[in-house]
Amino acid sequence: KFAVGGQKLYVRLFQRKLNWLKVNKIEYGEISTDLSPIIEELAEAQFLQTESELEDLCEALDLLSAPELKTLAKLFHLPNPNIQKQQLVDDFLRLAKQRSVFSMSQTGIGTVILNRVKNLAGKCVRVCKGPRAVFSRILLLFSLPESIEGEEAGSAGQGQLSTVLAVNMGHIVFPSYTVNRKTQVFQDREDLIRYATAAHLSNDTANAMVNAKWEEAYSLYMCAKETWNQLKNHPSLSYHSGLPEYLRRFTVGWVYTRILSQGVEILQRRHMYKEAVQELKSLLSQDVYCTDSRGRWWDRLALNLHQHLKNTKKAIDCIRNGLADPFVRTGHRLALYQRALRIRESPSCKQFRCLFSDLPVITVEDVAHVTIKGKMCPQLGMGKSVFLMENVGDEEGCEDVSVSTVMCSVEELALTHYRQNGFDQGIHGEGSTFITLYGILMWDIIFKDDIPDVFRNSYQTCPLDLYTDSFYENRRDVIEARLQQLHTASSETLAKLIADVWTTQEGKAAALVSWERFASLQQVQSLVSCLGGVFLSGVFRHLSKDLRHCRGGLPDLVVWSTRTNHFKLVEVKGPSDRLSHKQMIWLSELKKLGAAVEVCHVRAIGGKSNHLS
Repeated sequence: KFAVGGQKLYVRLFQRKLNWLKVNKIEYGEISTDLSPIIEELAEAQFLQTESELEDLCEALDLLSAPELKTLAKLFHLPNPNIQKQQLVDDFLRLAKQRSVFSMSQTGIGTVILNRVKNLAGKCVRVCKGPRAVFSRILLLFSLPESIEGEEAGSAGQGQLSTVLAVNMGHIVFPSYTVNRKTQVFQDREDLIRYATAAHLSNDTANAMVNAKWEEAYSLYMCAKETWNQLKNHPSLSYHSGLPEYLRRFTVGWVYTRILSQGVEILQRRHMYKEAVQELKSLLSQDVYCTDSRGRWWDRLALNLHQHLKNTKKAIDCIRNGLADPFVRTGHRLALYQRALRIRESPSCKQFRCLFSDLPVITVEDVAHVTIKGKMCPQLGMGKSVFLMENVGDEEGCEDVSVSTVMCSVEELALTHYRQNGFDQGIHGEGSTFITLYGILMWDIIFKDDIPDVFRNSYQTCPLDLYTDSFYENRRDVIEARLQQLHTASSETLAKLIADVWTTQEGKAAALVSWERFASLQQVQSLVSCLGGVFLSGVFRHLSKDLRHCRGGLPDLVVWSTRTNHFKLVEVKGPSDRLSHKQMIWLSELKKLGAAVEVCHVRAIGGKSNHLS
């Protein structure tokens, strides 16, 4: 057992990346001004490795600063010691592979470089992998990550430790609920280790893709494919398939399926379209894992069959099957249908038009479109459009950029337009405005106590089933009762319902609630008074039944008038933006629910005018 100093230092090192660290760079004054004896204690107990175990040249070179690497490069007469750090590392690794003239050993020069690096680096340590993996698995068992897509799922659980620390210090307060673990997710130690291994591999694959390391991503994908093929007949899998979806996300099959799904993009990057089609067909042949990705898989399959393999008949069959798949929802259904329309209208597909007759028709009602103009700021590089706007009251027609000229986003420009048109209140929150209202008015239902396995530790911001069909199924009666209550609620009742939650829960960490979205409780009450219970209950019905697919696509702006009690929902589109499928569906649905809805297009004009028109 370590003394308190040893415990504190280990936790801090555990939370850092698994890299070698120079001892003279490890500073935690709050633990001790001299950490050497504590580091020695941890090393003796085999919780830390020391430089005597540092044998990988790449890891050793990573320890050195850029100036140290340049010094070393001059010592070994590298041709260009002033290049970037990563290029120097690559040059050293190439040099290490050369055979030394003076030694019969293959690794002669590599060993010489390694020794020089270690001399330059001085004392260094790294957290031992064995104990670290054990702690990582303990943290994983303690708290299944709410979002398996998150980095936390593939990390060693460091984020969870930070959360516990923040709670203990009073920096984060979680909602109140009862932890109720009824079902065992992992059958035994090996099952947990298999899951943890898969989660790390998934995280590595995602990181390689984000950093455009496509060769590395391909080799990780192939490794995952081979491992999953060996595991497919494992007896634990039949147990996993019987778990509810929100627990099945924490099984080895779900994680490997997600890696294979990432593999489709990796294969397409390598122009391996036949292999991508095979992978997609394999993914779609099962409906146990990653069912929320099926819409995307069908669309990718149709795209590859039509564009890359030129097999239009199979692409149409694929779209038909996709539209009949109960797991394909909202935006993905519309995307598939619109792909079918594009194929049908293309001149090269005339002979296949008869195949479209039995496809279900998906219609989306269009909404009003308005266009405003604004002066665009000259931009360097890519990024969101930035506009210039003068404060109202500046002289008309002034060409000089005055002190009162401000840079603003396309949405802020639109808010100003609506303010000038009588809407004195406005929020640019995209989906988070409505999602926050939903989180507040459904608070007690979201954190309802009597559903097993949805709250498995004290540090959750939402139940584990929130983004699955089970959320509605598990709470159908109370959700329907709340929707009915909202449907008939007066402005006063809505204001009280909001106030009851706001005054008791404000600031607590809840996944759906962005407390900072509103300036005050009064602003929220003002908005719900304008929206009304009938409209809110209609929006909330969609969110309750399928939050996973309905949380995206809500309009950018909500504007309202406190004088007339009218509101408008606005999707803002800059000079080169287009509506997404989810946005089209939401705009159509919101219009059906009785809202005033419009798309506001912002057109860029030249430098002659600074004024919004």
